Amino acid sequence: MTKCMKCGVYIADNTDKCPLCQQVVAPVELSSDNHQGTEGVFEQHNDVPDKCVNDTDSAAKRADSTASHDNGTRYPDVKGASRKYRLLENIILFLSIVGQIVLTTVDYMTDNEINWSFIVLLVVIYANVTLRLAIVGRNGYIFKIVSTFVFTVLFLEGIDLLTGASGWALTFVFPSAILAMVLATIILMIVNIRNWQSYMMMQLFLVLMSVIAMILVAVKIIWFPYLAMGAMGASLFLFLGTLIIGDKRARTELKRRFHI
Repeated sequence: MTKCMKCGVYIADNTDKCPLCQQVVAPVELSSDNHQGTEGVFEQHNDVPDKCVNDTDSAAKRADSTASHDNGTRYPDVKGASRKYRLLENIILFLSIVGQIVLTTVDYMTDNEINWSFIVLLVVIYANVTLRLAIVGRNGYIFKIVSTFVFTVLFLEGIDLLTGASGWALTFVFPSAILAMVLATIILMIVNIRNWQSYMMMQLFLVLMSVIAMILVAVKIIWFPYLAMGAMGASLFLFLGTLIIGDKRARTELKRRFHI
């Protein structure tokens, strides 16, 4: 038997780490008084059938056998997978930096009119950010969806600026991304219908993005207003519909989110 000096718990399994805090445990021996007390507890249950006792003994033997095959521990290494992903992220980041330096050098030496290495740089940044936040990140899926939306719009706007600044990213991509997010929110609410109110903050975010799109329409930055108007209507109707149909449950969620 071992004991974790940090948690103060005794561990009967054959392991060298505490399953709670992952600290190294120290071997201990029960005193005779504790041993007798333990025997007294078991003696109070003499009416347990022999079959149950035998099943318990066989289960304990199987546990010990499993522990011996797992190098002295039966607890899963929860940090092993995250370390592997972290190593993969770092390798991809290193290769991205090396590749970008090489491509920037080639672009500088060829002296083209369009500095295409900056476009590659945006692609590299977008790929690494998406990998770290949206794919292998530990954040919730709502955060992953929203962050992917934001970085995708910014990435395409950067491509637009580097290729002539015609405004197609804000005019078409931005409202289309809002409409896609509205559709995704509806699907998520249907799939997770028992917890539909948890998507109200995402709806508010889409309403805010639609307001920004309409401001860009007003200042003539977005020159095709119909997509922005559709995005505004879709996001606003979704939020109002959820608020009205959801009634008290929706209002309670908003009060909880804004600490009212």
